[in-house]
Amino acid sequence: MDPLSQIIGLLRPRELIWRMIAVSEPWAIRFPAVEAVVFGQMIEGTCTLERDEVRLTLQPGDFMIMACPPEWIMRSGPEVEPLGLKALFADPKVLQGADPATPVARFLAGHFLFAEPNADHIAGLLSPIIHIHAADVAAQRLGRLLVLLDDEATADLPGRSLALDRLLEVILVESLRYRANQVERMQPGLLAGLVDPRISRALRALHTEPARAWTVAHLAREAGMSRAAFAARFAEIVGLSPIGYLSAWRMSLAKAALVSSKRPMIEIAEIAGYGSVSAFSTAFRRIIGLSPTVYSQMAAN
Repeated sequence: MDPLSQIIGLLRPRELIWRMIAVSEPWAIRFPAVEAVVFGQMIEGTCTLERDEVRLTLQPGDFMIMACPPEWIMRSGPEVEPLGLKALFADPKVLQGADPATPVARFLAGHFLFAEPNADHIAGLLSPIIHIHAADVAAQRLGRLLVLLDDEATADLPGRSLALDRLLEVILVESLRYRANQVERMQPGLLAGLVDPRISRALRALHTEPARAWTVAHLAREAGMSRAAFAARFAEIVGLSPIGYLSAWRMSLAKAALVSSKRPMIEIAEIAGYGSVSAFSTAFRRIIGLSPTVYSQMAAN
């Protein structure tokens, strides 16, 4: 399994909330900060999305996705005072004018969460906004996925929960694939590493055998680089040293195993690349701040 697929597998998108919003011009909506992945697609009309210093125009068919955004605004024009999202939900018709000739905007807006304990990984994958234009093949694919998502969300069919989870995973993969093509605006992280031809070889090897006794020299050979050049390039592209990234990934695997399985502690230690429970416990406490046992007990409560 490739590294991105493994990350998505750990994140496990879930708890989907979404709705179609219809408004008449002029309009503006203030969305609250949320610890979730927000996504949306413009169906009809246009608007401006404002997040901090970022301003972008959404046209019909455009898709956007962002992780854990601060407060943000969607508006038809700069002169309109934004209405809070809660007020809109309390009265969905408050922004729908009485004149049928008034230009209308419709857009799908939603968000989903990630399963603990590795939800913090998303911050390094989605940042700050992914904007996919309607003419792009990715937007068309995402549009079809959203239709399927709507079908599953509104139907009471066997396997509904599983189908929704898998559709969310595919939506996330499609968005990240598109992000991976925007190399010039990419922040250091896993995606940037996977785009780099040499660093990606080391990442794939590391993810294939996370318990192996990797050294920087071993990983440099996988990348076809000298040890010094590889270490510098890896830190620049990924944002961590090779061994720092390896340690973080091993702890992610260990946390997931502690939360979702009842494996013996020695097996979890081996998953994390440690030959004994005591060595694993010491490293886990140093990095996470809790013993594996206490972490597992707290996650279960």
